[in-house]
This record gives sequence, C-alpha cells and structure tokens, in this order.
Amino acid sequence: MEDSNGCRESPLIGSTAVLGSLFVQTVFWRAIAYLSWALVSLLTIRMFDSVELFGLISAALLVLGSLPALDGGFRNTLNRRILGRARDEETFRMLQFGQRLYSWFCAAVAVLGTIILCAYSLTPNARLLHLPWAFYPLLGAVSGVVALGSAFLQLLTGLGQQRRMFMLQLCMAWASIGILWIGFRAGLGIWSFVLSQSLPSLAAMALAAPVIRAEAPGLRLLDFAWSREDSDRLKELWPESSGLMRFQFWTLLVYTFDAMLVAWLCQGKLVGQYLLVANLFSKLRLLLQSADDAVWPILAAKTDKAETIAEGVLRFNGWLWGGAMAVSALCIPAFITDYKAQDFSGGAVLTSLFALRYLIMGIASQPGYWMFSHGHMDLLARLMRRELVYCLAFSVPLGLWLGPMGIVIAFIAGSSGSTLLPLHLEFARASNRSPWAMLRASWSRAVLSAGLAAGLSVWGLRHWGGDWRLTVIIAGLCLAATLGVALGAALLRARRAGVTGRAQLGRFL
Repeated sequence: MEDSNGCRESPLIGSTAVLGSLFVQTVFWRAIAYLSWALVSLLTIRMFDSVELFGLISAALLVLGSLPALDGGFRNTLNRRILGRARDEETFRMLQFGQRLYSWFCAAVAVLGTIILCAYSLTPNARLLHLPWAFYPLLGAVSGVVALGSAFLQLLTGLGQQRRMFMLQLCMAWASIGILWIGFRAGLGIWSFVLSQSLPSLAAMALAAPVIRAEAPGLRLLDFAWSREDSDRLKELWPESSGLMRFQFWTLLVYTFDAMLVAWLCQGKLVGQYLLVANLFSKLRLLLQSADDAVWPILAAKTDKAETIAEGVLRFNGWLWGGAMAVSALCIPAFITDYKAQDFSGGAVLTSLFALRYLIMGIASQPGYWMFSHGHMDLLARLMRRELVYCLAFSVPLGLWLGPMGIVIAFIAGSSGSTLLPLHLEFARASNRSPWAMLRASWSRAVLSAGLAAGLSVWGLRHWGGDWRLTVIIAGLCLAATLGVALGAALLRARRAGVTGRAQLGRFL
C-alpha cells in the first residue's frame, strides 16, 4: 500500500518508510488523541462540586495512570527489536514472550494498585471527605485493566500500527467522558470514575485484538504460561531493559512526585488548585510532544531521512514550546476562573512557574527522544535520577515555606541538574553537534516565540477576554499566529535557497 508520496508499507513489521504524508498522519492522529484527552479533562472538571474533591480524585487517578509505566522497560525494548524485522519465528517468539510477561505484570499491577489506594485512603485529605471505603480498593484494582489496555496499545507500535494506536486512544478519551457523564446522570456519583477508567480500556483491547491477530496470527493475547525459554529471554533482555526501567521509574517520579508532595504537605483548596494546573500542563505536554513521539520509531527503525526529520522537529520545538508556554501562562488562570470558579484557579504566579518548568522539558523533548531511540537508556536514567534527587532536596523545605509554589520552584531548580543543560550536552556529544550552537538555536527561538505570543495574548485578553470560550479562541489564535510567522519565514528562506522538500524545510525554521 502506498501513501500519497509514494512511500510503500513493507511486509516487515515496523519497517515502513515513515516519511511524507505517513509521518504527518501519525503526528495528526497522535495530536488529535491527546487533544481529546485534554478536552476530556476539562469536561471532567465540570462534574466536581468542590475543589477539595477534585484534588482527592485527581491524586488517586494520577497513581492509577502511573502504574502501567512501571513495566520494567520490556515493552519498549521488544518494540525496538521488532521494528524493522521480518515476521519470522524469532519475531513471533518475542511477541509471545511479551504477552506472557505483560499478562503477569498486569495482574501484579492490580494487586499493587489496590494496596496503594487503600493506603491513600488513610491520608488526612482522604479521611476529610469520608468517601465509601470500598471505592479505593476497587479503583486500585482497575489499574490492572488500565495496564493491560496500555500493553495492548503499545504492542501496536512494535507491529508498525502506531497510527491505529493513536486512533484507539482517541476513542478511549471520548468513551471515558461519555461513561462518566452517563454515570453521574444515573446517580452513580464517584463510582462513575471506576467505570470510566475500566470500560474504555476493555473496549480498546477488543478493538486492538483483530489488528494484533492479523499482524501476528496465532498469538495469544492473554497468556499466563511461563517456560524456561521465557526465563532465559527475560535474562537476555534485562541488561537493555533495566536501563529503560530505571529511566521510566525516575521519569515517573519527576513528573508525579510534586503532586504527591502537595497532597502530603498541603490540605484543602491548595491541593485541588495545584493538581488542576498540573493536570492541564501534563495534557498540554503530551499534545505538544506529538511530533517527538512519532519520530522515535522512525529513528529506531533507521529509515531514510529520519535524522533530517528529527532535526526539523528539534528546531520547530523552540518555536512551538516558547509560544505555547507563554500563551498558557497568561490564558490558563483566566480560563479556569471563567470556566469553573475562582476557587479552582491557582493564580497567575503558580501558572507561570508551571509554564517555565514545562518549557524546560519541552526544549529537551527531542534530544531526549533521540537518545531514547538510539538506546542511551543508562545515561537517561542517571540524568533523571539526578534531577529527582535535586527536586526532592529542595521541595520539602521550599514546600513547607512557600506551599505549592515552593514545590514548583524546587522542581524547576531540580531541572537544572539534568534537563536544562546536561541532557543537551550529552545529546550534542552523541549526535556530533555543537552543544552551544544547538542550545542557542533552541532557546533563541523559544524566547522570540514567547515574546510574540505573550504580546498577542495580552492584547487579545485586554480587548476580548472575560469569557472562557473567547479565552480559548484567543490562546489558539495567538499560538497559531506565532507559529505562522515562524513557518512563513522558513518557507521564504527555503524558496530562496531553492529547497522544496518538506523534510528539508525544517533546516530553515
């Protein structure tokens, strides 16, 4: 099957020359999927009567969503080995091993999730709201279903079906909010969250199963068998997977431990306000990383022009993240106040600090994905562990002193020990780039984009602000105008140089 640019899908698993329109389609479906999750998060806020209850449920769902990431790194290791391979016997054995491993892993996650959320029910915040005791263990047990659904979807990436994975995530997002709405309308209350977390994952598995069976006939999707050969393969993959496991573990803590600290050190409205801003920026990060996420399988499969595309994404990220974070810092407080209530807003200072933190992460996203796709797992794990140590060293004293804002400041300071500079230096060394030229290129674009987007946002909010719908429109138009200026200038420079290819356009951003 050929795409509009003549790229042919090969019978090799994942060996598609993912270029031109095929790459754009993958980015498109990924962006639509995570935009849907962001919209679902916003719609979910409407269903909470108090910011205190929102903070409690958000923290529980954060734990629930984090557990599938603790898979030991084996899924990504298997995917990298499967990408570009023919469908031979060895490939099938790797797929079979993956299904057996993840069947046992998801059962363990269900037990672990139950224990963690039962312990969470004993915290001061949870005891304050007096929810039914059975809610916590039942929601924790759902984590096994969520983990199994995640394992099915991640398998699609190894089978060269990444676009279908994002399509299923899109369906899951809207199914989640639909089930939640129906549950609340039917009077189920907080039990609606149990259904909205479990049923979409079950539906996604049902939809993914025919695709998996078509790509790998005879593969058992749920397999609790275990053999000596599986144990040997586990030992074989461990050296490569262990680095990824550590990287996933430290990254998970860096992205979630601040919310846990707020829930532990603070009470009442402060917890809900912090978690709402953190949730919005987290969803925004996933959306803005759509191109980065679509590039790494191309790099891992070593397809033609993969490095050219990655270089274009690296340059584009400076414009994208600078503009997006400036718009977010200015528009999110106004949006929350108009959309829900003043009680839910954490204020302009807290939001601006989050924007700075995520700007640092965004500028480093393509270097991180490049290192990930090239197998530098041990290095990435060390950098993230160092960042976590710095974050924790600052967060408790600053959190006790300044509350939630102190914790954000601590995590920004912690990023200086890893994401802000060392990751870029290691990326430059591994890819034979000049580190200072790369940093100057990324951050100069981010600063220019932020300045232009901020100016447009201030002007737009001053003249047309006051309603959350207008605030969303203003934010979108300001970011679009900023990126339009960058892309227009790049297109003009490319035409003057006689370059017309889309893959090469990134060099002129």
